[in-house]
This record gives sequence, structure tokens and C-alpha cells, in this order.
Amino acid sequence: MQYKISPSILDVQPDNMVSYVSSLIEWEVSNVHYDVMDGIFVPNKALEFEKIQEIKENCKKHTMDIHLMVADVFKYYEMYKEIGDILTFHYEAFKNKDEFLKLVQFAKKDKIKLGLAINPDTDITSIFPYLKYLDLVLVMSVFPGLGGQVFIEGTLQRIKALKEFITQNNLDLIIQIDGGIKGHNIKACYDAGVTLAVVGSYLVKNFSKNEVKRLTNWDNKIW
Repeated sequence: MQYKISPSILDVQPDNMVSYVSSLIEWEVSNVHYDVMDGIFVPNKALEFEKIQEIKENCKKHTMDIHLMVADVFKYYEMYKEIGDILTFHYEAFKNKDEFLKLVQFAKKDKIKLGLAINPDTDITSIFPYLKYLDLVLVMSVFPGLGGQVFIEGTLQRIKALKEFITQNNLDLIIQIDGGIKGHNIKACYDAGVTLAVVGSYLVKNFSKNEVKRLTNWDNKIW
């Protein structure tokens, strides 16, 4: 099995972010996960635009996987559409399906890959009607807004239900998981149907080329 990860830099010290991402790229990691928080949709704030821009300007090219935990979807879409390779917003941030479809049209016009995240307490079937418009679906295995949380039991069953629906409907999109992913549970995530796992605090605490190799099996480019 080929493990594919998108390392999160949420728990990396700001002054070390450029060197951290540069090391990941040197170790053949092609996808990096950037957590943006507005202090409204979630209580905390994280990763200002300027910091992500600095990383883009000072690191070699890589897939910038931007996870936007924000209330004002369209404001942040306009802000990040020139930087991100894929922009993922939360299902819970949209007032209705029409608002979501409006964003889909913007993304299509701008040729931006689009993802949709779902919180642990939202019925997984709620997003099924939206999947045909997406490039990626992100299943949160913790509540968004804070790194270093414990993986929520029951998430794998949600992944399996999602994977079954995607297979039955011949859809082509990435299944991503985020929250509490560690060396001992990543395989179960992939066995359940995950395509791409966000690994944050675990990798920060065990940061080495060997650990990246163990998690990814050296095949980490999916876009």
C-alpha cells in the first residue's frame, strides 16, 4: 500500500516553517497542509496570509493544500485563490447549497481545485449531494481549531460510508482525513478508504527523513 500524507505545519514554530517545509520537499513530500483559522468559525487564529505567501516564495514548488476554517467563505476564497493549489472550506460554513454552488462556479472559472471539509458531529450523508462538484473531501477526525487532539472513535466508519458512496457513484475525488493521525493509526485510515492523511503534531514531534519515509513509502504526489 502506498501511504500519502499532507503534513500540517500548524504546530511548527513560525520562524521554522520555511525550513520545515523545505525539508519535507527535500524528502520528496509533494503536498503540504496549511491550516487557516479566522477566530470566528473556530475560536483560534492561525497562519496569516503573509506567512503562507512567505513559504510559497521561499520554498520549492509543492502542492499547497489550504484548509480554510473560516466563516466568510468568499472573502477567503478571493484571498487565497492565487496561492493555493486546492482550497478546502467547511460544509458548516455555507448557509445553503446555493451558496456552495456559487463557490463551485467561481472555482471552475478560476480553475481552482475545491475541497469540502465536514466536522465530526455533522452527519456524513449531508455532504453526499455535494461530492460530484469536488476534487477533495476532508473528514475531520477531531473538532477543528486546535492541533494535537485525540483521534475520535467512529471516524473510520464514516470514512467507509463515504468511500462506499463514492465507489457506487463512480466519483473521482480524494478522501482526506485530518486530526489525531499518528504512526500507529494511519494504516487503518488508508484501509478504510482514505487517499490522503494530514499528519500534524505527530510528525512535528518525530520529524525525520526516516519517519516521513515510513509514513509515505516515498510516493506522496497525488495531484
